[in-house]
Amino acid sequence: MRSIPLLFVFALNSFAAGPILFGVRGGVPFNVGDTLTSGLGSLTTTRRMEVGPTVGVRLPLGFSVEGDALFRRDTLKLGQFAGFNPNIHSDSWEFPVMLKYTGGRKLISPVFGVGVAARHINDFSNLGPVPAFLLNGRSEANSVGFVTGGGVRFQMGPVHVTPEIRYTRWGGGGLTQQLLNLTPFGNNDVSFLVGITF
Repeated sequence: MRSIPLLFVFALNSFAAGPILFGVRGGVPFNVGDTLTSGLGSLTTTRRMEVGPTVGVRLPLGFSVEGDALFRRDTLKLGQFAGFNPNIHSDSWEFPVMLKYTGGRKLISPVFGVGVAARHINDFSNLGPVPAFLLNGRSEANSVGFVTGGGVRFQMGPVHVTPEIRYTRWGGGGLTQQLLNLTPFGNNDVSFLVGITF
């Protein structure tokens, strides 16, 4: 019975030396600049945790290709507007795929990455009436963006812990993007994420 934990650690260490990596990544988006005050009231985006699985393939010379599936929920508080105080909730999935470079095989190594990301906003609840200028003839829920980031990888046996800062520049239009563009960071996302991979 005592050999089962040892066997598990040995199997995990052997798998970690292979080309496939897997794990989980999560964190919080920054709220810097997410409040806009106008004559109509205040617009505040409250962003909560984003989390999801990550998988990848290790390549030679310190390179790897990694992809995430991050679930995220945002709340847009419109403030006092026309006698009511509405909140709009958005549930979305983001799928960034990045080519990453890890500088060295030390216990602490810098990590840099660049890639593309796709986003699907699958729910915009509590929306209520929408002004015609926001519709712009479209109601798209999907957008694609450019993503880059950097951080530090800490290696603890077969486990790699990578805190990083990511910047995503989203493109696209439509209703959901128009609503997100109401905030100063509507097309820009900056997140602090921590990945745990094997």
